[in-house]
Amino acid sequence: MRLLFVLLAMLVLSPAARAATVVIWPVDPVIRAGEQATAMWLENKGNEPVTLQVRTFAWSQAKGEDQLDAQTAVVASPPIATVAPGARQLVRIIRRTPDGAPENAYRLLIDELPRPAPAGPDGAVQARLAVQMRYSIPLFTHNAAVVGAPQLDARIVAGTDGRMLSIRNTGTAHARLTDLRVRTGTREVTVQAGLAGYVLPGAVATFALPAGEAGRITVGVNGTDRVLDERA
Repeated sequence: MRLLFVLLAMLVLSPAARAATVVIWPVDPVIRAGEQATAMWLENKGNEPVTLQVRTFAWSQAKGEDQLDAQTAVVASPPIATVAPGARQLVRIIRRTPDGAPENAYRLLIDELPRPAPAGPDGAVQARLAVQMRYSIPLFTHNAAVVGAPQLDARIVAGTDGRMLSIRNTGTAHARLTDLRVRTGTREVTVQAGLAGYVLPGAVATFALPAGEAGRITVGVNGTDRVLDERA
């Protein structure tokens, strides 16, 4: 199980800045066929209480852009929790109603809520600058025991700033893309290291390619390297 360390920083107009470190896991929750809920944990590794709000949105992609929409099929319980230093909070992600397609995509937005501003010696509220952390976690729900697979169609297209790699997913499941690379002979150029993004079923993602680079394009798809295109 992977752990995600998220630094929630609170900047204050005072000699010392305060901070809380929150651990969130898992970072890739799934509600499988036959399940009504899955668990997510929020753990406070800092030295001050932190209040977190968890909201759930339907997630779609149009014209290469993520779109989040209000929905009621999936909810978080509790939606708001204050986690003491050294403590952890269980949040259940609950599927309330059937959601139809073989795979459905959601986003969990986890926001740090600001703490009340402290009062000064004279009782007046002190001014401070609060920078809150937001983390967006993908959630997928499945409606069949056998999960579908992404089917990727890749091609090179001309963009306003040069050559672009266009990846269309014609399958029934998402593709998590990592470590996008271009190889020419023995030379390999990394276009984007780590997580490059997601391509949901029916959606298209585009990536700018380095000028002058041509050759075999390789990317991790849901954890497995795959050659997507061998054309310049």
